[in-house]
Amino acid sequence: MKVRHCMTKRPLVLGPEDGVRKAASLFLDKKFGAAPVVDKEGHLVGIISIIDILNTFSPDFLPLLKDLSFIKDYGALDIRVKDVRELEKTKVGDIMARNVITVDEDSDLLVAIALMRKNGFKHLPVVKGSKLIGIVSQTDVCRRFLEIWEGQLKGENS
Repeated sequence: MKVRHCMTKRPLVLGPEDGVRKAASLFLDKKFGAAPVVDKEGHLVGIISIIDILNTFSPDFLPLLKDLSFIKDYGALDIRVKDVRELEKTKVGDIMARNVITVDEDSDLLVAIALMRKNGFKHLPVVKGSKLIGIVSQTDVCRRFLEIWEGQLKGENS
């Protein structure tokens, strides 16, 4: 099976000049966790996810810690109004991932799954050359497998 069989064609995209608030609203309204970032010509220039937005509120060292139980007062790590005001000025291009791993629409689905698992991604942009043509997510893959399984089970009963 190929990526094109389960990718979302014409996904919602953001531009690097869009505000982070727009990205957060889009994620919440549309109930998805990442969006490709494209330039005016439709070339993929990055990807942004909910975790990229959340990371703007956390200290850089936080992911290095295995255990936070030693911290007795989280006040120093608290989100303040000034942090939110600073985020209001932040553009998608400021926090997006730039070195994006992509997949081609004619790639085997197992290649996409392997790339997602190896890199800890939930979404992969699908490109033709440097142009974005879709996105494939873990949910898309699971949905497609479920459709196939259900189709096979129905076929066995007839």
